Parts: sequence; C-alpha cells; structure tokens
Amino acid sequence: MRLAFLSGGAANGIVARVAKDAGIEVGGTFGPVGAMRDKLLAGEPCDLVILTHAQIAGLTASGHVEPAAVSDLGTVQTSVAVRTDAPPVDVSTPEGLRAALLAADAIHFPDPLKATAGIHFAQVMDALGISAAVASKLRTHPGGLPAMAAVAASKGNPIGVTQATEIAVTAGVRLVAPLPAPHGLATVYTVAVNVASGEKQAATEFIARLVGREAAVLRAQMGFEGALVRRATRGDEAAIRELVFSILAKEYSIQPEPEGTDRDLFDLDAHYFTRGGTFDVAIDPSGALVGCCGTYATDAASCELRKMYVRRDARGQGLAKRLLERAIAFGRARGCERIELETASVLKEAISMYEKAGFVRGVQPPHVQRCDRVYSLALR
Repeated sequence: MRLAFLSGGAANGIVARVAKDAGIEVGGTFGPVGAMRDKLLAGEPCDLVILTHAQIAGLTASGHVEPAAVSDLGTVQTSVAVRTDAPPVDVSTPEGLRAALLAADAIHFPDPLKATAGIHFAQVMDALGISAAVASKLRTHPGGLPAMAAVAASKGNPIGVTQATEIAVTAGVRLVAPLPAPHGLATVYTVAVNVASGEKQAATEFIARLVGREAAVLRAQMGFEGALVRRATRGDEAAIRELVFSILAKEYSIQPEPEGTDRDLFDLDAHYFTRGGTFDVAIDPSGALVGCCGTYATDAASCELRKMYVRRDARGQGLAKRLLERAIAFGRARGCERIELETASVLKEAISMYEKAGFVRGVQPPHVQRCDRVYSLALR
C-alpha cells in the first residue's frame, strides 16, 4: 500500500514512523505549508493533506478535503535548535534570544514566505530590532528539515529556528527551547483526506493510526502537544454525555434532559452522521474527552450548531474556537447558507465567542425550553 501526502514538514517524522509500523509506503511532498496548499489547489494528486488547522478549515469549506475525515495531530511550538555538541544557550527571554542570535555566525530557518515558522521568525527578528544586524548571517531553506540538517552539518556557532517536530527528528541537533513570550508561536496541525484520493478508506484508516490513543506517546515524543480535535465515534458517547451533563448541572444549575433535548447524545449516528451532520470531540494528551460540538442539517439551506461544551480546566486553550471553526467549515462544505444555534443567557463565555465570530442574535423564540436566545451566522 502506498499513500501520497502533501504535508507541512512538521509532520514528516511522525508520518514516516507510523507508516513504517503499518507497512505503508509514503509518497508525495513534505515542505512549507503554503507551498503544499498551493500544490493541492493546483490539482497535484495526493491522498492525505497535513497543514495548519486554519488551512484545513478553509479547504474543508471549499470542498477540497473530506469533511468527515479531518483530525488534529496536536500543537507544535516554533523552537530554537543548536548542534548537539554546542554549549548551553539561554533563549528563555527576548533578551536572551536576541543575544544568542547576535552571537551566532549563521542562522538557519525555513522559507520566510511560505513556511509557518519562517514567516513568524522573520517577524520576530524585526520585533527584536536585529534584522539588519543579522542579515549577512541568515540562511533560508525550502523547509525546516533541510534547515536543521544544515545546522547539524555546520561548523562554528550556528543556530536554527523551526518547528519542534522537525528538530526532534534531525540527528545532530537538539532543541533548546520554544521561542520566548511574547514571540512564541504554537501551530495546530491537522490531517485530512483529499476528496480526489483514490485510496480514501486507507487514508482514513491511516488518520486513525496517527491520532489514536496508541500513538499519543509517539506524538508527544515528536513534539506534538496539547489536545487534538477529531470526529467522534460511538465509543465516545458515554464520555460526551458525562461532560455535557456535568457542565450543565454543576456550572449552570441546568437539569439535563436525557429524554428530551439531550437524547441526541445517546445515538450520534442517528442524530448527526446519518442525517448529513458531524460531531467533533476534543481529546487531551491523557486521552480524556474535554470538549465537544455537533452540527446537523435542519433544512436544505441551514444547519444547527449543538452541544458546544469545553471542560472548565481545558478552557483558554483555543479548543472552543477550533471546534466552532470546524463546524462553520463543515456547514460551508455542505453548501448551507447559514448556521444557527440556540443557547441560554447564563452561558456568557459561549455567547461572547459566538458574537465575536459574527453570529447575530435573532428575534424568534427558541425551540428548546432551557434556551432563551437564538443566533445565526450567514455562511455565504
């Protein structure tokens, strides 16, 4: 079996490892995410696409990837690297990073026009006020992997900046630390199946290998951090109910309605998947389910957002925003003209997020008794 990828270089190592264990041959191209997206849009054949969360959301909305086969790999930090035999260097503060870059005799990093880390690092050097001072030392590369290979092969005092995952799989370099605040960059990488793939089933199964619980340790070892968002399964239903019912009762004193508006959580297939909808869950590094969100069609032109919840201790990490962006992208991919939701005034954090995303409050009364507000967002 051979699967072709168009992928950011950040995922090269984990794809190679999982493919080897599964006896799958890897083809395609790994490089700057902007260039990989351009290749897909130009019609280059591939089975799987691994880009940033935002890029995959856009490709979902435009119909280039399968909406039902989209999963995060995790979050990757843009980080600093040196040769394994280099002396210690402190880049834990902006001042330390600035001093380290000025002291280096070569600075290796990926494409500052199309690579996520390269674009960001160029901005960081501007913010540090050293772009002119280090201009003669800059060495740009097609991607992070060749940049790190160049650091490993260099003499003197080279330094490199790219995604942590690319540092982790390059022999001869070691990760010093992520870029310090306020200059850090955490990028969520997401994998999806190309709608034009001739191996959709095999590609979907490969995604399951990449994001499954069995691969959690491997993802962490290779630099993927934090929670991931994926399509829910029947096996998630009990944990989803526990999450939703606990938040309703304990945080908002709202009684769950298993026989009423919450009966959809007892059969996701019937209430979401078989009626052309979707249901996503957020899974933390320990394997616990910490967030959820569902969407299903209400008529030919509309879909409804339902059961958007994130566990309190997992809030502030952007999970709700990711869940919402996936739901909106799914609605656009289905050709819906608008996405609607009903909510309660006590859910202030959720209402604030909806309004920031462009949802407009309607005047019509909600259908659900425990809700007192209706919102909608135009998708066209």
